[in-house]
Amino acid sequence: MRRIFLAAALLALVAWIAGYIWISGLACAFGSPNGRCAFPMPWDMRGEDLMILVLFPAALVATLLVLARISGRRSQNSDN
Repeated sequence: MRRIFLAAALLALVAWIAGYIWISGLACAFGSPNGRCAFPMPWDMRGEDLMILVLFPAALVATLLVLARISGRRSQNSDN
């Protein structure tokens, strides 16, 4: 069970990074009239952008990692 949670956390992390880059690229493509645009760093974001692009995905990854740790402990305790 631990491996499933770790794999899900890794998949969520990869999806988070890819989605962040994709959404930032779309924002640059449609929001910058001169064509020059830099991706904002996660710690530079404010408001709902921070919540949607950083906090929710980070909470999902953290929850999956905590579940992996808890399920690892339970399986070790049941083996004894």
